Amino acid sequence: MKSAVSIIIPAYNSEKTLKQCLESILDQTYINYEVIVVDNNSTDKTKDIIKDFQDRDEKVKYLFEPYKARGAARNTGEKEAEGEIILMTDSDCIVSNDWIGEMIKAIRDYDAVQGFEQNISDDFWSRCRRVVSLEKFEKMNKNEIIGKIDTKNFAIKKYVLKKIGLTGRKYFSGNDTELSIKLAKNNCKVKFLKEVKVKHFYPDSLKQVIKKQIYRARWTVIITHDNKDFLENTSFLEETGQTYWSFFNFFLGLIPVFFKKGFKYGCYNFIIGIFWRIGLILAYFK
Repeated sequence: MKSAVSIIIPAYNSEKTLKQCLESILDQTYINYEVIVVDNNSTDKTKDIIKDFQDRDEKVKYLFEPYKARGAARNTGEKEAEGEIILMTDSDCIVSNDWIGEMIKAIRDYDAVQGFEQNISDDFWSRCRRVVSLEKFEKMNKNEIIGKIDTKNFAIKKYVLKKIGLTGRKYFSGNDTELSIKLAKNNCKVKFLKEVKVKHFYPDSLKQVIKKQIYRARWTVIITHDNKDFLENTSFLEETGQTYWSFFNFFLGLIPVFFKKGFKYGCYNFIIGIFWRIGLILAYFK
């Protein structure tokens, strides 16, 4: 029987989290679905884990993508998907057993739906990151989707995905942002589901947070350059610190953050803001 839903998971050196992810995805109340795991040149035991689950359950399919980029891995999975609805999550996420059912029920009157996230750990970095995520995704209630899509918990109708051009293969990171731009260009209707959450492993150290901010900022600049004409007419450049005013106004904006949300969150905001801007500068000089 043809699967009604296809779940796509790109995986690169995911041996620490992939098993929990797949166990949760195979423990669903909804039945008619396939799970496409795309190995993106892993050098650890990721392939062995996928193959083991493939032997256990025919729902699981293994694909290999030689071009090392998360966007390319998703793109490969999308091309092979047979479901009319495509769900996306990441290899470091754990979903609830009614995740598929909740997502496809909500998508009926929309082109796509965006779920939320929940910390697996309860450390300082994870708690602060959740506040940032909530602020970002609540903007989707105003239909501001550019830069707000997050494919760790996302569903889209396959014909819509084909119409907008599938996930781009070029970007190792930032394919969520590119996808949000494509959705906006095509005036797609996206619904935010705050109550439908996936659990996620966040960076849990200062070093990891810094590395991720610089890395994401670099790819944001690249994606912005590729879509500059469209993005100049949106608030995206200002929101991502890519205008002179927003780049420097960040420092003034920290003052109310410290007063309204406390010293700890203010420090977190300072750290992610500083290293995001370092990433922007490094990207422009490359």
